[in-house]
Amino acid sequence: MGVTNPKVPEVNAPQLDVPISPAMATALVVVEELIGAGVREAVVCPGSRSAPLAIAVAEASRVGRLRMHVRTDERTGAFFALGLAKYSRRPVPVIMTSGTAVANCLPAMVEATLTHVPLIVVSANRPLHMVGTGANQTIDQVGIFGSHSVCTRTLDQIGEACAQRGITEGLPADQVGYLQNTVREVIAAAMHPTAGGGVQLDVPLREPLVPKDSAVVGLAASEIQETLSRAPKKPAEPGRPSRVISSEAVEVDLAKRTLAIVGEVTDRAWGRQIMDQLADVPTMAEPIAPDAPEIPVHSGAAAMFTTDAVAHGEYSAVTRPEQIVVVGRPTLHRPVAKLLADPNIRVVVVTDTDTVTDVSGTAAAVTRAIKLTGKADQQWLSVCRAISDMGADAVRQALEGSEDFTAIHAVAAVADSLRDGDAVVLGASTTVRDASRAGLPFAGVEALANRGAAGIDGTISTAVGVAFAHGASEPDAMRAPRTIAVMGDLTFLHDVGALNVGPLEPQPDNLLIIVTNDNGGGIFETLEPGREELRTFPDGSEMFERIFGTPLQADIGKLCAGFGVSHRLATNPTELALAIEEHAELGYLPSTNESVESGIAVIEAQVSRAGRRQIEKAIREVVTPR
Repeated sequence: MGVTNPKVPEVNAPQLDVPISPAMATALVVVEELIGAGVREAVVCPGSRSAPLAIAVAEASRVGRLRMHVRTDERTGAFFALGLAKYSRRPVPVIMTSGTAVANCLPAMVEATLTHVPLIVVSANRPLHMVGTGANQTIDQVGIFGSHSVCTRTLDQIGEACAQRGITEGLPADQVGYLQNTVREVIAAAMHPTAGGGVQLDVPLREPLVPKDSAVVGLAASEIQETLSRAPKKPAEPGRPSRVISSEAVEVDLAKRTLAIVGEVTDRAWGRQIMDQLADVPTMAEPIAPDAPEIPVHSGAAAMFTTDAVAHGEYSAVTRPEQIVVVGRPTLHRPVAKLLADPNIRVVVVTDTDTVTDVSGTAAAVTRAIKLTGKADQQWLSVCRAISDMGADAVRQALEGSEDFTAIHAVAAVADSLRDGDAVVLGASTTVRDASRAGLPFAGVEALANRGAAGIDGTISTAVGVAFAHGASEPDAMRAPRTIAVMGDLTFLHDVGALNVGPLEPQPDNLLIIVTNDNGGGIFETLEPGREELRTFPDGSEMFERIFGTPLQADIGKLCAGFGVSHRLATNPTELALAIEEHAELGYLPSTNESVESGIAVIEAQVSRAGRRQIEKAIREVVTPR
């Protein structure tokens, strides 16, 4: 993880003789290089020091070379860029001014690097010699993301060189080459096939920052584009990954009791190929896995695999696998973690990145490819199917037996409504687990979640980004394909500012957000802090509800109205299903609020936390090994 600029090889770059300041010329070259690397969407957050970069992006947007989005909150902007990049797999920059504006991008950078999404933070800066001098809005921001940036570079050399040489317009050839190489190096690192992720390009800019008029910007941008197009382009090498993983196929003998566990992968096409290879293997796939398995194993009964055998009357069956093939990064289920920690089970990890799922250090092999031998035992397949049916039936019966409307009911209603071609964004806390209960993944539906660090921050922003990228994948469709985001109330409120898409900005189309409002933190009801003996202090005063339940007083309907977003309340599964169906048919939700102009619609499912406890208890009673 480099921070400062190494000596980069020079390219045969021409002198830029354009009637604009070095700061503005630098910004135009940066944007030119980003476009040349495949950038088609860019997010801009307002600021003074970043003005040259913002103007350069605005000019590129004006002539149709990319699409610009403006967000007033850097955290929202970074997560929005993450969503765009996560779905499109193209690099997406988010541009902001200096100081705390940069620090606000950290959560999105963490997620991007852990999930290998090419997010580019382009941070404007004051000249680095001003750091520590008391200069306004100046912090030590180069390398602020630490290990959460796979590559950090600064362009401080350009301003220094121009100042020393007395250059007030354009850029000398050596600085153009240095600039091009540095930007290409950063983009190559972000796009590395196995070690890519979030990157930082820090751009110190000296005054004057803005040109004398707007006309000169277009002329300079056109001249720079034409000039650089004539120069030989030398793409940067992405560099070697930090961890070398053998590409030699590891043998997996299917004659052994084999279970596949599939989580998130970076290259979904690669993931689908591996899953096709494992078509004859019982597979427990998380909702954000690249595809639906041929022989699915429901996660609800995962604990059954952690026991040696089960018996019923005179019948018994061995339930513990002898080997597990892990594809990608599964993170959801504790019984799965217990299985992977078992030293008596051979674990083979198949990965398309340098991120290796081997939390307990028990993996016998880590590989890019597998070679299957032998034939699956029919009795083992029957056992796995029986366990899967047990898990699915336990969930279904628990839902049917509950008098309460819970978040699990709501997510199940969403799952039942999904159509081929939908994209689904799942909240990273309770919702993605409920989706697993509901049976995701589904063939033809792409499900995404920010499970890199499993934070709830930035979920709406990510969903808006996914909606834009999903819509761009079918540009000729009469209506943008549907994107559904499902999240809890805390997750929604954590990022509610993402609903603030200004009237001058491109508007997302056909995005439906379903909020499961259980008045607080539903996930804690299912974890250790939710045990009955921990819910109050001995004197009867509240403990759990205040510090874990965190009840709310937010009126989601009024919040939506304030942002010009249509809102619908659903108090039972039938109302929810009807509202989802209406949105599917119309592409929007009719609203009495005349100010609604957004392509975002919100359905608030008013659900019960107490009911969740009962449902989870009923499921456990069925699937816990005895």
